[in-house]
Amino acid sequence: MAHSARRSNHLSIGKLLITVALTALTAFTLVSFATYSTADAPSHTVWPHANPVNNLCGPAGAWIAHQGHRLLGVAVWTIALALTLQTVLAWLGKRTGLVAIRMVGVVMLAIAFAGLFAMISPGVGRASTAGNVIGQSVSYELWSRFGAVGAAVWLLLLGFIGAIVTFDKWLVIVPAWIVGVSGPVARRLGTAATSTAGGAINLGGRIGGGLAAGLSPLVKGKEPVQVRLNDVDDDPEMEEERTKSRRRKPVVEEEEDDLIKVVKGEETDEEEQPPAKPKRRRKAEPEEEEAEPKAEAMPRAKAAPDDEEDEEAQPVVEAEEADDDLPGAPQVFDPDALREKIAKLPIAFGAQNKQIATEDDLRDLQNVAEMPGYKFPGLDLLAAPEENFSATLEQYVRDQAQALEAALQQYKIDGHVVGIESGPVITLYHVSLAPGTKVSQLQTVSSDIARALKSVNIRIVSNMVGRDTVGIEVPNTTKEKVRLKELMSNSDAFAKMKLPMFLGKDASGEPLIADLAAMPHMLIAGTTGSGKSVCMNTIIMGFLYTKKPNELKLVLVDPKMVEMSQFKDIPHLMCPVVTEMSRAAAILEWACTKMDERYELLSEAGCRDIAAYNDLPWEELKARFNPQTPEEEARIPRKLPYMVFVIDELADLIITNKEVEGSIIRIAQKARAVGIHLILATQRPQANVVTGLIKSNMPCRVCFKVASGMDSRIVLDQKGGELLLGQGDMLYLSPRTSKLVRAQGTLVDDAETRAVVRFMRDVATPSFERQLMTLRKPDADEERIMQSENNSSASLAAAQEDPMFNRAVEIVLETQRGSVSLLQRRLAIGYTRASRLIDLMGIAGILGEHKGSVAREVQISIEEWEAMKKQAEADLAAMQAAGTAPQPRLFPEDEAAGPDVAAQDTAEATAVIDQSAEFNQIEEDSKDEFPDAFQDDPERSRE
Repeated sequence: MAHSARRSNHLSIGKLLITVALTALTAFTLVSFATYSTADAPSHTVWPHANPVNNLCGPAGAWIAHQGHRLLGVAVWTIALALTLQTVLAWLGKRTGLVAIRMVGVVMLAIAFAGLFAMISPGVGRASTAGNVIGQSVSYELWSRFGAVGAAVWLLLLGFIGAIVTFDKWLVIVPAWIVGVSGPVARRLGTAATSTAGGAINLGGRIGGGLAAGLSPLVKGKEPVQVRLNDVDDDPEMEEERTKSRRRKPVVEEEEDDLIKVVKGEETDEEEQPPAKPKRRRKAEPEEEEAEPKAEAMPRAKAAPDDEEDEEAQPVVEAEEADDDLPGAPQVFDPDALREKIAKLPIAFGAQNKQIATEDDLRDLQNVAEMPGYKFPGLDLLAAPEENFSATLEQYVRDQAQALEAALQQYKIDGHVVGIESGPVITLYHVSLAPGTKVSQLQTVSSDIARALKSVNIRIVSNMVGRDTVGIEVPNTTKEKVRLKELMSNSDAFAKMKLPMFLGKDASGEPLIADLAAMPHMLIAGTTGSGKSVCMNTIIMGFLYTKKPNELKLVLVDPKMVEMSQFKDIPHLMCPVVTEMSRAAAILEWACTKMDERYELLSEAGCRDIAAYNDLPWEELKARFNPQTPEEEARIPRKLPYMVFVIDELADLIITNKEVEGSIIRIAQKARAVGIHLILATQRPQANVVTGLIKSNMPCRVCFKVASGMDSRIVLDQKGGELLLGQGDMLYLSPRTSKLVRAQGTLVDDAETRAVVRFMRDVATPSFERQLMTLRKPDADEERIMQSENNSSASLAAAQEDPMFNRAVEIVLETQRGSVSLLQRRLAIGYTRASRLIDLMGIAGILGEHKGSVAREVQISIEEWEAMKKQAEADLAAMQAAGTAPQPRLFPEDEAAGPDVAAQDTAEATAVIDQSAEFNQIEEDSKDEFPDAFQDDPERSRE
């Protein structure tokens, strides 16, 4: 049987030819790869190409070597190794299984090695010689999805599977042959590799535990504990397993490889010769026992004479090498090289502290030709900015950049600082992340980076529009005070703005100036001490330096009674500073009516917005309005001023009067075209205060430091406000973009404000709006009229107490227009009384419901009006006969008028006329005394 087994191993003629061809192919491939040169065609590295080629296998070999290196790089040698092993096995006559399956394994193994070499080589994602096209592509895709560790694990798994498919048990048998291990031992090693996986895992766990025991003192700075890996063999379980494997008889299946069949044949001969069997087993056992020490001695073949010391020191060296792979361990970098690189980075300090505004910068805006005698406050009343702030901050900024990059490397984040923008309070560092590095990894360790930088917190800007970097905002140790005088120096930035607001400086130190007319409304939120009130004072101060009283009118609502009271003497006010929330609600209702009136005026003038109206010359205005009398011509406003309502605490206003939300929403939705704007501020940005409708109509938002991320979401629709530093540190959301801008608010001291207000008080006095001065809460009689809406006769009788009511109804019926401005012109009365007459007509059923800027619809005819008056008189007489007639008194003067209604009406009309004449005389006297304050007041001229 032994003879027949040896004869079966002889190669047939066909197999011999295949083996020779395979040998030639293998030799040709090895020589081609070994003599590969980048100077040979078709390589693109060198031009012109070498002629003749340097490759020993000629142009064909050069082409094969080039394509292999282009696709796989260094991993092309895995194909050469597989061909070599296949050739050797073919000459030995060993069965190698299905060639197609093994070819798949070769491909898997080549791709895995190409990807691993690509990860090891520098510049993942770029062309290199180590794992060129396929390796770089596979490693980049895996790295971008699973990170460096995950990509390495997947590639190792692919290589392991490819090696098993390619080499099968020869993966263990061939190395065993190389180290001189006999066939049976190699077979037992291959069997143990598959049958004792649990023992291998146990062995790996014990080795890992030994490494951890040796490495932990290194991390803590103590002397390392030397661990001998060979001590693992002393484990009783492993010794028992080895004993069982020695005693186990070799069991060989028929499907085993040829090498194992030879062993089976030798054992068969031993069975035929029983006397020789004990002798053979006595020889085999010592050989097996001697083979194991040889296998263990191989790693120490090149050791020094003192083997025991080297054995103990070897795990320590491995531990030191493995220390770099521990999670969270800092990467090795050169501090000197990093310091030199950071020193070369340019720092953008913006234009801060380089210019100071002069009178010439504001000369184009401060045009006083329309108001002779009016003077703008001088810039000498404002404080000057700090000097040399940038020079003192430069070294600190560079040190922080170096610490930031070191922290990134410490936490295994492949990123580098590529740009620095230093602002007044924070510094923005531009960090370039390696391909495949997620921003979420940076956000996870943001607190740790802040601790490394010795900072309160940092803010990460994940999306830098127009750049491929990530922004990291780090607070400065010293803060620059942003002054109004410095921001006004950049006149080109706000020369064309209608209502410029000097908000502050952004993170790069550039001025942040916005136009309220383009926004058109603003929401400000922030806790106490965050800079909210200072921001509003700065906005008002900017208006005082750029707008005249006939160009801008202000209404200030200050429930705290201390924040805006210092502006009580400025000439831009339409009414005294409002401190009562009930009166503020009435003023907002008046603003809605004023908005409707202005829309009627613009419609009649054929203009789309207030800017187009103000640009019309006077002759064009007269042609469009076509006045019939000089009185009508005098009522045409030549210019319409902008109106800005500044409300300090929105929460108090909403809680006091919930209906005011409707007025705010109406103004926010429609008032932009007519030049009416809102600036709302609150320190409680809650959902029941800043409602969805209010927030949706406030496209411009400024958030100072808030208490929580939820408050920041209510104001900005995203987090970030809770990370601010306070004292003017803010996030600005422009209506034109969803990008947040970090900025430092402008600081205006109380001394500056007092100086400016004192100067303006000497120049001009406030010209209050007459209508706003007469606004008040409804008294008891007016409430009674409102409550009598269901009784038309009673409501009509109550309305007729006003002596002008009947005449007003006649005018409305003649023109078929229920307009407040119509009654103002025809009856020569003020807005308050005209609007009250319109409301009384609506209650009496004469006019329809309010429809915004459109005049109310007339519901009755003149004949029906006469019938209504007769019916009201009859009902009133019947009620008087029954003793149930009400005794309404709408005006205080009615008590002295007596029972004679005609005399009462005459007295009422006479009193109104006398009062109007007296007021006109007072106004004329005021014009003589303060001519500048009454120059071309369009709102007064319309009355």
